[in-house]
Amino acid sequence: MKEITVGIPQALLYYEYYPLWKSFFEGLGVTVIESGSTTKKILDLGEKAAISEVCLPVKVFYGHVLSIKEKVDYLFIPSMVNVEKGTYFCPKFLGLPDMIKSSLSFLPPIIEPTIDIREAKTNFKQSFFKVGKILTDDSRKIYQAFYEAQKKFKSFLEKNVLNKEVYSQKHGGAVAGNLKNMINIALLGHSYLVHDPFVNLNLISKLKKAGVNVLTAEMVSKKEIRHQLKKLYKPIFWTLSSKTLGAAFHFFQEKIDGIIHLTTFECGEDSLIGEIMHQESKKNQSVAYTEFVFDEHTGAAGIDTRTEAFLDMIIRRKRHESNCT
Repeated sequence: MKEITVGIPQALLYYEYYPLWKSFFEGLGVTVIESGSTTKKILDLGEKAAISEVCLPVKVFYGHVLSIKEKVDYLFIPSMVNVEKGTYFCPKFLGLPDMIKSSLSFLPPIIEPTIDIREAKTNFKQSFFKVGKILTDDSRKIYQAFYEAQKKFKSFLEKNVLNKEVYSQKHGGAVAGNLKNMINIALLGHSYLVHDPFVNLNLISKLKKAGVNVLTAEMVSKKEIRHQLKKLYKPIFWTLSSKTLGAAFHFFQEKIDGIIHLTTFECGEDSLIGEIMHQESKKNQSVAYTEFVFDEHTGAAGIDTRTEAFLDMIIRRKRHESNCT
């Protein structure tokens, strides 16, 4: 019997849900093939295929689809609508399967479940069951694969959450544990910006080489994020932006050294979220704050210069505080 292969583009919500998707498909005996890390070739493919009005991450996604489409039996591109009460994904995630099918030709069959917990037929369990039925007739195997995938995904998320004392500066003004001499900076933004080194020009690696302890939104628990979002006068209706903003409030409260907000040109969500974070930074001036905007034309030299200036500012501030004490 021929081995079934499912391709998952390494872009967009790959950085949120890949462990869940991979575990589920492998539980069905299916081989998962990733498109691999983003490269200039992939970006160039995406730029040529996508309409010019879409944001950089969507163009990158197009490139990943084109790079993998001839290597797999199926492509997995879900339509993500709603996974938490009161919040929704950006419209690009709702219409992503249709965008891809209308723009690209000679594609393998696309597995495109709709995930919307408001509807019984499209909640996580039922959507995954429909996906499983495409690949096997064994209902018991599908449900077992789903529950095992959920369990592994929950464990994966919990491992990412840090104990506050790892980066808290409340203990005599020094960072706890073995991070005492490090600068603590949170990189916040959509996960497909923060964790794709090609798109963000290898920013995490550069910060770590400079002796920075890099923190991300995944290191803040969902419970803490929900607690922090209560500070808002009105709720944020976007799933990923809620995560970013809640984490920002948390790190401002913890008085880490700095926060860098990563965003892309033409992102409607970030135009609001960035302004809220900027206003919050004015209330917490002990935490340095800046924003890096990326598009397909962003150059490494400009980002490197801004990163160096940001770190220099933090170092000078820490030296001044040390001399004053």
